[in-house]
Amino acid sequence: MLAALIVIGLLSGGIATYANSTPVASETNKTSRSATPRPSSLPPGPEGRLATQLRDARKNAGLSQEEVSARTGIARSTINDFERALAVPSAESMQALYSVYEPSYDEWTALVVTRSEIR
Repeated sequence: MLAALIVIGLLSGGIATYANSTPVASETNKTSRSATPRPSSLPPGPEGRLATQLRDARKNAGLSQEEVSARTGIARSTINDFERALAVPSAESMQALYSVYEPSYDEWTALVVTRSEIR
């Protein structure tokens, strides 16, 4: 009888503890607060097109943002901002990216034209 009361007490205490616990992000399919928030979509117009073109050029070159950062001296977070339309690369940054991505003439022209539409 005493053993049954102990088991019931442990179970009810465990269930109460579980009921009062807060699920972590992986349990709720939500991103954790420490994760970098991603925009649901890029903005319309030249800003969004430029971000997409820059990301595509990097991927076509087979490079990660970290590799581009190491080769250009541009911070990885800045490259991420370019690809998320949160920042527009300067002419100097565009030249550094060109030297690493080595895009075709048509790809480069599209990048430069799209960037010029922003400013």
